[in-house]
Amino acid sequence: MAPCWFAFGAAAVAASLASCGLAPVSRAGTAPMLTLPAAGPSVLIVIADQRAPKAMTDTSTLLSVSVRTRERVIIIGDRGGVLLASSTAPLPPRIRAPEPPAPLPADPTSFQKARHSQAAQRYREELQRTRQSLRERQHVELVTWAQGLAAQAGSRAKRVRPGPQDISVSLAEAAADLASLRQSGGGSAVGETIAIIGLDAAGPLPVPRVPANLQGSTVVVDDFPGTDDEEAAWQAALDQGGASRAVILTPATSSQFSTTVRQGLDGAVPDTLTSVLFGPGRSVLAPAAMPQLRRLLRLLTVTYPDATASIDGYTDDLPVPGGNLQLSQRRARAVFSWLVAHDVAASRLQAVGYGDVSPVAPNTPHGQPLNRRVVVVIDPAVAS
Repeated sequence: MAPCWFAFGAAAVAASLASCGLAPVSRAGTAPMLTLPAAGPSVLIVIADQRAPKAMTDTSTLLSVSVRTRERVIIIGDRGGVLLASSTAPLPPRIRAPEPPAPLPADPTSFQKARHSQAAQRYREELQRTRQSLRERQHVELVTWAQGLAAQAGSRAKRVRPGPQDISVSLAEAAADLASLRQSGGGSAVGETIAIIGLDAAGPLPVPRVPANLQGSTVVVDDFPGTDDEEAAWQAALDQGGASRAVILTPATSSQFSTTVRQGLDGAVPDTLTSVLFGPGRSVLAPAAMPQLRRLLRLLTVTYPDATASIDGYTDDLPVPGGNLQLSQRRARAVFSWLVAHDVAASRLQAVGYGDVSPVAPNTPHGQPLNRRVVVVIDPAVAS
């Protein structure tokens, strides 16, 4: 019987302390449900070569690293524009938060304050662990969903008889999907991105016919296998078709693929400062650049006053003293310094030089001026 008396005595003491406010009281069922903020609405359309295993593997990798909650993903084959898979990423998971400590009485003693402070500290630590667990759970759920969708697309691709590659048809299907989503209210005002994976390098790459209703979308082409002239023609076609941002990545720059796609899904706003900025081998801002710089300043101070921005410097391939990487860094720093001098906080900006990689035009006398540029990417989704 002694253990029972001991248990009864301990319970009585605990109840007595609680009634006096000497111990925190657990209030079962009062803790709210905890969840993570949902990402802004976004649409990712992947146009992939369904007959190329590497393209389908790259699609799975892209979805796994770029997926976010509520993202609409559509996978289209590039041979006939056949729909391979379509789904919407799940909402953030929910979990019950830890029970908060009971409030202090109206006139607490020093002992009660100390006990409450300890309980509050334990609560904060447990809450932090719960949030981390929730983030890990969300990541696992999203990656599992993305890999499942990619597997569904791969299975469907094996059952579809592929025809010749025709990006124009696939782009038209992508435009129709975007138009349908917009009309139904399921479209995205934040990030609409089209990723093209697995272009066939056999033979010339015909310039695609770009539908006008891609306007507002980011188009990213991975591992472009064509010549400089073909790349310039594709860039011009996508720009003239109304894409808000068109990025063609060559094999040398394909490592930027997932990052560029994520920027598009986040609604990042690119502001391109082109050949009016820099002469050959120079990094001093020219007077002709001032209208573009003032427009950029307005974006960062009025339109997106809390956004961060990446300032990326590039060069042509002409050799210069100290090398093109150093020259591109000086160009990026010139824009960085101008913005800071005009009251944009340095903590919101990051200046990086990339040398002569990722040219937007062939490095010929006509194309080199376009490659002597600074590209500023504003990310409204990230505050400093």
